[in-house]
Amino acid sequence: MLVTVANAAKPVTVDDTAYLLFARQIAAHPADPYGFTLFWWSEPEPAMEILLPPVVPYWLALGMKLFGEHVALLKLWLFPFVWLLAWALGALRRRFARGADGRVLPLLMLSPAVLPTVNLMLDVPAVALVLASVELFIRACRVGRGAPLASARGAGVNWPLAALAGVVAALAMQAKYSAFVAPVVIAWFGITHRRLALAAVAVGVCVATFVAWELWLVQKYGESHFAFHASAARGGVSAKLDLAGPLTGYLGCLAVGGGLLAASALRVPRRWLAGVAGVWCAGFSLAAFLPRRWTMVNADVSAVTAFWPVGGAVWLAAVVACAFVLLVRVRKGLSVRANRATLFVVGWLIIEVVAVLGLTPFAAARRVIGVTLVLGLLAARATSRVSRAHPDRKPPNWVFAVGIAAGVLVAALDTFDAYPEKVCAEGAAEFTRGRPEGATVWYAGHWGFQFYCEREGMKPLIANQTVVRAGDYVVLPAYPPGDSFPRPYAGFGVVHPPKGIADLVAEAVWDDWLSAKTVPNFYGGVNPVSGRDAPRLRVRVYRLTADWVMP
Repeated sequence: MLVTVANAAKPVTVDDTAYLLFARQIAAHPADPYGFTLFWWSEPEPAMEILLPPVVPYWLALGMKLFGEHVALLKLWLFPFVWLLAWALGALRRRFARGADGRVLPLLMLSPAVLPTVNLMLDVPAVALVLASVELFIRACRVGRGAPLASARGAGVNWPLAALAGVVAALAMQAKYSAFVAPVVIAWFGITHRRLALAAVAVGVCVATFVAWELWLVQKYGESHFAFHASAARGGVSAKLDLAGPLTGYLGCLAVGGGLLAASALRVPRRWLAGVAGVWCAGFSLAAFLPRRWTMVNADVSAVTAFWPVGGAVWLAAVVACAFVLLVRVRKGLSVRANRATLFVVGWLIIEVVAVLGLTPFAAARRVIGVTLVLGLLAARATSRVSRAHPDRKPPNWVFAVGIAAGVLVAALDTFDAYPEKVCAEGAAEFTRGRPEGATVWYAGHWGFQFYCEREGMKPLIANQTVVRAGDYVVLPAYPPGDSFPRPYAGFGVVHPPKGIADLVAEAVWDDWLSAKTVPNFYGGVNPVSGRDAPRLRVRVYRLTADWVMP
């Protein structure tokens, strides 16, 4: 509930706008989810060409029918997904890390991987469904909760529950295509625990359910949404490998709790562990408070850009070391421990990492949620094994405090950084309230700015197409010089009208003493948290004195 309520306080941000537009369409036309055109990036686009599977928009549409288009209520409406994630994580923790500290669950649920990333987006619901499908399948392999595995002949296995796991996995895949890891992980459990027939049933039901929806889309629209975007995907092996650095950078922030937990399980001296945590906290503080120009090493590299990937590499190294310790016995020569549960969890982490590189079009914090949670599960398993063998060797309390505090701070910063687009859009609209009848207000911009501008009655301005008439108003973001991906990015270079044909009537600016920003870099880029040298957002309002077309 805490995660859901915290999310409800955040305004519409980044891609939330698209999900609300899809939900609005589905609420009005439930049997026609892709039969409309929406303005996205720089021009109207067919909905089929927007990468957005249907599960979350349908759920939001149901919320709209019940409560109307109230953002806070729709975010509260996502509570079942957040609850499902907590249930699945808790069940998997008890299954694979029995004996680990009970604070592992809040460490993961309140981490930067979950608390700031819910929004109205697809990622947390998709991960929740993936984890739930895996837990359901594991239960299907057993006689009952906590019971030993059924016999090799399959006696006692639960075939209907396996089929249900397949349906949930298909829902995960139709929530976000990166959830294709779900059937792979189910199959991996079937391999490691000799339940191939049961895994075949679950995977078969998953594939059949997924394909059934796509075939319905083909029958209705003449093409499959998944096939369209799969065919449009680009990037070879080298391009995917180029994502490793940025994705490691995001893990440097999201996986701090799991990484420290893994390091504590490795018997790292507490003073060294505290030193690593202190360095991380200091780096986070410098990224949050120092202006970007103070962190620049040269024109292209900053200390922040180096800090996050190094942190991610440290957390990954700690977890890899835990996996080695759990899998390999080093006394009297190297030998592999015959532990199916450990092999499964290690393999699951590898599957998640490979999927991130293979299925990710660009780096973003939300791309590594699954990796972070499974990494934390593996760290918890190592901790539980150590605690059972040595009850006096438990993780320091401050490890949990640091991991949770990181999530709370990133969530607070991200919520704060989502407000400028709302406030500046509403402020710009206020300056145009007394316009003459018939005058139109046009805007350029994307993400949350688009949602709030359109809610105020503004119309999107399309470069080289929209004719702005004399007497109309134009609301345009003023991008800082040299910013290659500014907010709210319009999809084209915004050109402000020349003085001869327009009067600058107002300016809405959001600036504050805190340097750190998460929009848009937390949602796409290199650094999850970075500094800035310009106001968070500057919006100018012009009144046209002659007709004008933005070039």
